[in-house]
Amino acid sequence: MKRQIAGAKESVQHKKNTSLRMYINKEHTNYPPHWHTDIEIICPKEGTYKVICANQTYNLEEGDILLICPAVIHEIFSTSLGERVYIQADFSRLTLLKELEKAFRLMSPALHIQAKNCPPDIYQKFWSWIDEIKEIYFGSAPPVEMCESTTGHSLMSFTELEPFGELEIYSILMQFTALAGKNLSLFQGCDHNSDDTGFKNSLSLSSVCAYLSEHFTEDITLESIADYAGFSKYHFARIFRDYAGTTFYQFLQQKRIGYAQMLLSNPEVSITDIAYQSGFASSPAFTRAFRKSTGYSPSEFRMLNEQKHPLPANKHFADLSDASEDYADIINDQHA
Repeated sequence: MKRQIAGAKESVQHKKNTSLRMYINKEHTNYPPHWHTDIEIICPKEGTYKVICANQTYNLEEGDILLICPAVIHEIFSTSLGERVYIQADFSRLTLLKELEKAFRLMSPALHIQAKNCPPDIYQKFWSWIDEIKEIYFGSAPPVEMCESTTGHSLMSFTELEPFGELEIYSILMQFTALAGKNLSLFQGCDHNSDDTGFKNSLSLSSVCAYLSEHFTEDITLESIADYAGFSKYHFARIFRDYAGTTFYQFLQQKRIGYAQMLLSNPEVSITDIAYQSGFASSPAFTRAFRKSTGYSPSEFRMLNEQKHPLPANKHFADLSDASEDYADIINDQHA
């Protein structure tokens, strides 16, 4: 993906012929609300970072990992100086895999893996994969080529990935997502009772959440799901809120909103069709719920797509000498 830098003498271009993007950011820069169909992984290696995803705030400490699900509006705040690793990958064609789509629904809007409480073996596995992706993406060769354009402006172009490098990275990201999905309870702060009753409730409600992730577009009521779980309606409503941190109907609506956000990435599907496909009874009801959840109407949300509404130019590349020095730092870091 190409980034045009307004008022500067360079253009920055990520790896050619691939939708994968990896960037090592050392800028003290904020990014306005935007979304894309890619998953995005943000890893602060130095300092702290704040990310707001769908009205939820994630305060990232040094060494944390945040996986932002596809089609989620997010805003990024650089709260301190430091180095951060970004990875973006388009999973839109891979969500035909039911378990992958299910994983993103369960993680939505984002999954925060905290260094301070993640089991060391799992935490090390995640970071080994990130380092492996970095090695495949940048390789041992310098990541930039310097040349002169026909207009006399300097260009900074990344080379292509090595053969099958893209496939290798996607396979690693699939493993990353699978491991995260298998260990969701470790990262989402689930603290269920340890007695027999609490354990049985946990199993039942876990099954309910999995069921809702598969059937949220259908006509589902509190009564029908309580019966499915084997509880009375009022008891189920109480223990579900304790388990999920939200009411049943709020949980169901967020599933529908999340699915609608994915559908809105396709400009050929009308908002009315998206409303019904997502499980809403009418287009006006969908628009009201969508605005309440995201702060934007469905049509406004479409315009925040990064492809249509690019992020501001990164001033990091406004000076050629600074850019060269920083990329040299990146290369040195890789060999350190």
